[in-house]
Amino acid sequence: MEKVLQRQSSRMRNFQRSWQESPDGRRMLDFRKSLPAYKEKERLLSAIARNQVIVISGETGCGKTTQLPQYILESEIESGRGAFCSIICTQPRRISAMAVAERVSTERGEPLGESVGYKVRLEGMKGKNTHLLFCTSGILLRRLLSDRNLNGITHVFVDEIHERGMNEDFLLIVLKDLLPRRRDLRLILMSATLNAELFSNYFGGAPTIHIPGFTHPVRAHFLEDVLEITGYKLTTFNQLDDYGQDKLWKTQRQLMPRKRRNQITALVEDALTKSSFEHYSSRARDSLSCWTPDCIGFNLIEAVLCHICRKERQGAVLVFMTGWDDINSLKDQLKAHPLLGDPNRVLLLTCHGSMATSEQKLIFERAPPNIRKIVLATNMAEASITINDIVFVVDCGKAKETTYDALNNTPCLLPSWISQASARQRRGRAGRVQPGECFHLYPRCVYEAFAEYQLPELLRTPLNSLCLQIKSLQLGTIGEFLSSALQPPEPLA
Repeated sequence: MEKVLQRQSSRMRNFQRSWQESPDGRRMLDFRKSLPAYKEKERLLSAIARNQVIVISGETGCGKTTQLPQYILESEIESGRGAFCSIICTQPRRISAMAVAERVSTERGEPLGESVGYKVRLEGMKGKNTHLLFCTSGILLRRLLSDRNLNGITHVFVDEIHERGMNEDFLLIVLKDLLPRRRDLRLILMSATLNAELFSNYFGGAPTIHIPGFTHPVRAHFLEDVLEITGYKLTTFNQLDDYGQDKLWKTQRQLMPRKRRNQITALVEDALTKSSFEHYSSRARDSLSCWTPDCIGFNLIEAVLCHICRKERQGAVLVFMTGWDDINSLKDQLKAHPLLGDPNRVLLLTCHGSMATSEQKLIFERAPPNIRKIVLATNMAEASITINDIVFVVDCGKAKETTYDALNNTPCLLPSWISQASARQRRGRAGRVQPGECFHLYPRCVYEAFAEYQLPELLRTPLNSLCLQIKSLQLGTIGEFLSSALQPPEPLA
């Protein structure tokens, strides 16, 4: 068997060398060398070889997701151990697992499903020669059901750990328990934000490496600035979103626990009361006094997009919405607009977790000349994917989170305020190719009252399904297992 793997390793090395020496391969290599991650390549490989766990943080777009797993695979192939190497890289969303796998296979000059593949729920593309697999966290957890020791796997990457989804936190507990049994296994944790110390401490002081990214400066406009720039006037009535959104938000407010709703309202009102807006026009101040925090404000988004299309320079626009229902409703409203709905002037696209692969490819392509590309996206566009031609970002300040509905004793998906880290992530999407601008549709004082990081899903959702997974994996008592989490839930939870 070893001789078979050695022959396969030799073939992999020959193919890799021939690709890297080809004209297309050299051009691709030149592009990869321009990414910030390349400057840290040798340091990263050395750290991974010397440590069982390593924590890597880096700005979105620095190349950590596409390049780091590749560096390991290429290094193993070049040293004649390619066939002995098996890398799994988890992604929080299926669209990112598929998009990254396709990108990496292109960079390697191979069709998808050869040395690089992906596996998501009900869909996958991998073969017997796949040595780098991108998958969702749930796929890796399901593998652990039948293979507790991850036999044959040499490296595990857990990407976007800063999102703190339940699957990701659960996976970290299981992997931490596995490491003493698999001393040869390497675990690499990757985050787009600078809270790496939290994860480092969890794994006994694991070394951390930061990859500095390059982004152009981005001007931040908060609601008071947006109202001043656009001249838009908020009233009690023009914040009621069309297509039944006002009704939807009322339903969601009823579902949200009263205590939590009152805390949010009090926080916003207090922040607005303490702020001073004397240097803004009376029109802008009057509008601010009418601002309704519970409303997404489709009409305001429409006004901002019109301003960008009519008065700003060329460049694509990324609009952050809460979910598919809001994206769909806003898209319908914009399509009815004489400017924003004109296909000869505006290319309107959507980006969400359940989109088809064919749609997914369109968001990465540049728009034709003199046509403005506008992408309506969920928070998955914060870090999971990179759209290179974005110059303008419109941020509604909310994202849907799974929370607990005490009235009905069930989990529910509700819009919640984002964290400061998420707001910075959204803003940073505008500075990839040139200086950008971000329009935050909430006042600066509200941003300053945001939590620094989002509360982990493990601390805000029912744990029923998680408890069943703990039992199915035979991981001991539920209480003992959850007490070893990065941030354990209350014992009574």
